[in-house]
Amino acid sequence: MLKTVRNTTVISALALALALAAPATGAVHAVPAKPVPGNAGQPAAATAHPGTAADAPAGKRTFTSTAVRDGGKSTLRITLDAAPDGSAPALTGAERKQLRSVLGTPPAAALSAPPAGARTPAAAPDVKRRGPAILRCDKNPSWSDANGTLHARFNCRHSTINWGFRISARVQSVITGPVRERGVSWWKNGKAMPRNAGHVVGKNYLFHGTLKPVRHDDVVQFQDHMTFPVRIGGRPGVGTLTWAAAVKAKK
Repeated sequence: MLKTVRNTTVISALALALALAAPATGAVHAVPAKPVPGNAGQPAAATAHPGTAADAPAGKRTFTSTAVRDGGKSTLRITLDAAPDGSAPALTGAERKQLRSVLGTPPAAALSAPPAGARTPAAAPDVKRRGPAILRCDKNPSWSDANGTLHARFNCRHSTINWGFRISARVQSVITGPVRERGVSWWKNGKAMPRNAGHVVGKNYLFHGTLKPVRHDDVVQFQDHMTFPVRIGGRPGVGTLTWAAAVKAKK
C-alpha cells in the first residue's frame, strides 16, 4: 500500500537543497498542450501494463507500473534489450521475480506510459470529483509511492514553491548509470510556465527546483521525466520514470 507522509520538518539535506534552489536557469519557454489537473484524496493504488513480468516468455520486452497517490501519480517503465535475433528475452524465474519486485504487484488494469518527449501533464484523471492537494504556507509535506518521494514547500512570503524528488531505493536498485532528467514542466492556473533546467546526475540525487511566481489560491501542476539504464538480472535495458503532482497554494 502506498502511503502519504506529512512532515512538519524537512530533513537537513532536503532543507539545504530547497533553500539553495533558485528559479530555473536555461528555462525553455515552450507551450505544451493544455494540462489536465491531478486528483487528490484518491486512495493509493498501483496498476500495471498487461506486459507483466510473468508474461516475459510470451514475447514482452516492456513492463509498466503506475502508482497513484494524493495529488498525482508516477509511472515506471522498463524496456529490456532484445535478444541477438531481435526477439524478446526469455527471462529466468529470478529475473521475473526482480521485475515484479521493482514494478510492484500488477493487477489487471492497463495503462500506457507517455511517449518520449511528451509534455502533456501526467497527473491522474477524475478531476471533477477531486481537486489538487492543498499546499499551505511554510509547511513541508511529502508524498511517497513505490517509485519515489516528492517534497514541496509553499514559501508564500517569497511567492515560490520549492520542490524536491528522490527516486525510491527499490527503483535505484536496478539503475546502472546516470539519470537524465528532462526538467520540471509546470502550469499555473492552466497556463504553461517556463520549464526548470534538467540534470544528468547519479541515481541517488535529490532533484530539486523552484516554481515562481506562485501566490495564494494558485493551482499549480508540475511533472518531470527521467531516463536511465537498467539491468534486470543479466538483462540490460532502459528505464523511464515520470511523476506528476497538482497542488493549490494556501496561506
